[in-house]
Amino acid sequence: SASGDDETIIMRTDRREVFISHDGGKTWDQALPDEEIVSVYPHQYNQDTVYLITPSKKVYYSDNRGKNIHHFQAPEEPNQDGVQILSFHPTQRDWLIWTGGKDCKGFGTDCHSVAHVSKKNGEDWTTLLRFVRKCQFVAREDREGSDSMVFCEQYQDEDPSKPLQLISSDDWYEHKKVHFEDVISFATMSEFMVVALRDKEGKDLRVDTSIDGRTFANAQFPKNFKVPHQQAYTVLDSSTHAIFLHVTVNNREGQEYGSIVKSNSNGTSYVMSIEAVNRNTPGYVDFEKMQGLEGVAVVNIVSNVEEVDGGASKKLKTMITHNDGAEWGLIAPPQKDSDNKPVDCSGDLEKCSLHLHGYTERKDPRDTYSSPSAVGLMMAVGNVGSNLGPYKEGNTFITRDGGVEWHEVFKGTFMWEYGDQGSIIVIVQEGTPVDTVYYTTDEGKKWTAYQFSDTKVLVDDISTVPTDTSRNFILWGKDGGSSGGLVTVNLDFSGLTDRQCNLNEDKPDAEDSDYYLWEPKHPLSDSNCLFGHVAQYHRKRPDRECYNGPAIERLHDISQNCTCTRQDFECDYNYERQNDGSCALVPGLEPINPLEYCAANPDLDEYYAPSGYRRIPLTTCVGGRELDKISEPYPCPNHEKQFEKKHGISGAGLFFAIFIPIAAAAGVGYWVYRNYDGQFGRIQLGDTGMMGNGNGAFDSEQPWIKYPVAALSAVVAVLAAVPMVVGGLFRMVSQRFGRGGSGGYSRPYTSRSSFSRGRGDYSHVDADEGELLGDESDEEV
Repeated sequence: SASGDDETIIMRTDRREVFISHDGGKTWDQALPDEEIVSVYPHQYNQDTVYLITPSKKVYYSDNRGKNIHHFQAPEEPNQDGVQILSFHPTQRDWLIWTGGKDCKGFGTDCHSVAHVSKKNGEDWTTLLRFVRKCQFVAREDREGSDSMVFCEQYQDEDPSKPLQLISSDDWYEHKKVHFEDVISFATMSEFMVVALRDKEGKDLRVDTSIDGRTFANAQFPKNFKVPHQQAYTVLDSSTHAIFLHVTVNNREGQEYGSIVKSNSNGTSYVMSIEAVNRNTPGYVDFEKMQGLEGVAVVNIVSNVEEVDGGASKKLKTMITHNDGAEWGLIAPPQKDSDNKPVDCSGDLEKCSLHLHGYTERKDPRDTYSSPSAVGLMMAVGNVGSNLGPYKEGNTFITRDGGVEWHEVFKGTFMWEYGDQGSIIVIVQEGTPVDTVYYTTDEGKKWTAYQFSDTKVLVDDISTVPTDTSRNFILWGKDGGSSGGLVTVNLDFSGLTDRQCNLNEDKPDAEDSDYYLWEPKHPLSDSNCLFGHVAQYHRKRPDRECYNGPAIERLHDISQNCTCTRQDFECDYNYERQNDGSCALVPGLEPINPLEYCAANPDLDEYYAPSGYRRIPLTTCVGGRELDKISEPYPCPNHEKQFEKKHGISGAGLFFAIFIPIAAAAGVGYWVYRNYDGQFGRIQLGDTGMMGNGNGAFDSEQPWIKYPVAALSAVVAVLAAVPMVVGGLFRMVSQRFGRGGSGGYSRPYTSRSSFSRGRGDYSHVDADEGELLGDESDEEV
């Protein structure tokens, strides 16, 4: 519930009956016994509200988790197009969009979907559009005036034989704006809105993105990357300020795969993240991000692409990234199995690595590797070898450090569920009738068997509350086997301990704290820096016998920002990753004109010459190896004053640059003039005879010494100041007007030979930085 003190479960059977439990599945009561419920819609943004859809216009709902049930009349019966019936507003609890079916009785040819909106939770309705496929609120707190903005897909001229248009309105469609004429679909994820559409020729797919819901920009794919229009996109994730998009390359049934491209921070420029990623016929992709932890994701790739294109079956390998898709690598296998025996596998990672079964093989896509409340933990079924084997021959594995090291916990395939924010993990064997589950309270180091029944049950699934904060679990299955009746079994682990863990935020590492601070790291890094900072998370000490209770804020602190390294950068647009880890320009292509960055970012004051690298949007690194800034900065058009203010010499600075050296040199000259006694190069041993009496030919008071010394001092001072002043003036002028001479973009970078010629308008480049220009190197760039 919204208050966190209730564990209500609603179950709909295949006979369209609805049952409710308020105690985590221990007892059940049938709700609405005289009604047929075709669908259950929990409110997407309010945990206490649920809607029960009937085949008629009558809709039941509860706003207190099923304790009281009310109803309203929908304007139409549920639609027959299989599209979402109810859509919810993220901030206005009572605002609903109902997509119903009109003229659909008797399978008439006039049957179509109509969208309606209510601002009073179904008490009254206003029609938005007819002949729609989908309508959705796109309100966001940082989008001014977006509260009433609704996007819809509508058939052109209300004719289902014509293309779909993408239309928006912020006044309930009294006025509307057509954004695109031929869309395939649109999706909203995190801060982005993504639209898939066909180009004007109808040959290629294209993607447009928007951050504000009003202005769309065409996504720039790598120039050599074309997608036929009969293929598909899958929007995977955008939780890390970048869009991951799977673009299908082979769409033949049973042989589907494609490439994952990743966007920049505004969703417009895409680079290749990884190729040949597995997909199934319904469109699910073997891509999963670790929940609760930045930048860790797992994919399965097709390792025999050429054979698959020729009709062969797919062979899969599992890859993992720890820096948000910039680099991918195979997973090192465990050294020992669950029986503490050495793993029978030898050779390099290509022949011997860990492979995991993913989304495409799950009965329920909601059964994920990880949980946002159990930071750093993942479980999966897989095998060690050269490729991913059959699912039924797999074993069950766990990682406790965000995917760096994995451990086999059991032979065979098990289902799992996280409880009490990861302090309890329960697993049960799948595919065979069982009467026992296993649980762990120390992150999988030790497992305890628990017999839950005197008779065996074929378990179909194991579940708990969506937040994974409860100590109650439910087994769903069939009594005695696949032909038995439906069985639910409640597992209550609250009896293990009644002491709630103590969290000391001020002194998290204190002896009386039941938590420790865990810092994730990149496996190729010696430090705990990940995305340019050291993040610290609260993790329960595995040996403490206590429970977490209400959800805690897992992220304790960002303890420090780090200097930049290679892991903070990915290949830029039109560049691709090489075998040595460096980024090289795709043959036949050109770098993006850096002035386009200025045009795309109006607040940007400066740009740098293309280096082949761009910052990962998630990173916060400062200084160090800033691979995207190996040239001098240049002012963006119309931002010369801001650039000069940031980099140029001010009037006061110029004055002091001239005055201070001259004044200092004059002072030194005056001191020499006042104290010079003409005794250059002599070691005085105490007598004042001969040349030490102050009356010699080199006496400082003699006019032929006095005035030349003063003049020489002034000349030296001026000569010392001139180079610095001239250099400062040159830099100021060159930064103001550019080095190209014309108003267009002049090439602010050059070849390695230009440096060897000693051109004065280039700064010194260290030997290590020279490798960024493309020389072969054994060192990873």
